[in-house]
Amino acid sequence: MDSQVSVLDEPPSPWERAIRKFAVRGLLLCLTLFLIEIGLFFFVSSSPYFPGEQTLYTSQANHLSSQVNNSTSYQLLFQIFTNNFRIALIEMIPVVGAIFFAISIYATARVTQAIAGIDSVPVLLLVLLLLLIFPHSFIELPAYAVATAEGLYLFYAIVKWLGGDGKTLSREWDQLLLNFCIVTVMLAVAAVFETVEIVLGNLFWITWVPFIGMVLGVLWLNRRLSKIRRDEDGETVAAPTGTL
Repeated sequence: MDSQVSVLDEPPSPWERAIRKFAVRGLLLCLTLFLIEIGLFFFVSSSPYFPGEQTLYTSQANHLSSQVNNSTSYQLLFQIFTNNFRIALIEMIPVVGAIFFAISIYATARVTQAIAGIDSVPVLLLVLLLLLIFPHSFIELPAYAVATAEGLYLFYAIVKWLGGDGKTLSREWDQLLLNFCIVTVMLAVAAVFETVEIVLGNLFWITWVPFIGMVLGVLWLNRRLSKIRRDEDGETVAAPTGTL
């Protein structure tokens, strides 16, 4: 009997606690940032250039096109991942990350606008195509939202720590590590998808087959997280009763 009690009362590992907190926290902030991301992308890309911007971003668009055409698939994969990973790491920095999040969206939208001008394609059509028909966009953009959300949570924890609450900050380090792993995996997968899309050209639609399988896996994980959230909510409600 004592052994059974000790097993039931065994505290969860730091990794388990991090996953539980991640589940309870939910993805509302990440979803909000993702929607902001999409909204800014459309707004900026459809807005007129400021003086001197068109030349700058057209030059960047041409450089990007040259880099893609002159790189092997492995070089392209490495370049895409390292560039996107660097952006995500900066976005995890409190305060700085949120500002850089907006700056990176602005720059990406302007480069997309420049590409549309070079190819004589309506910019809104190009933005819709980039956001809707290429699977990597559904992985890469949410990854930036997750990174920025963690930066905001970390900033909140630091503010609480400065106010005398050290527990919030100590618990946030686990979330930082967990979200770092999540963002790294998401950007690595997104880089693979984007590289394959470029290599396949007009046959890029084939990448939707593994992407749909991946979406099903994410939905399964979300169900597990939802169950953990319900269990945690149930324990919170039952705790006062159990202490009587």
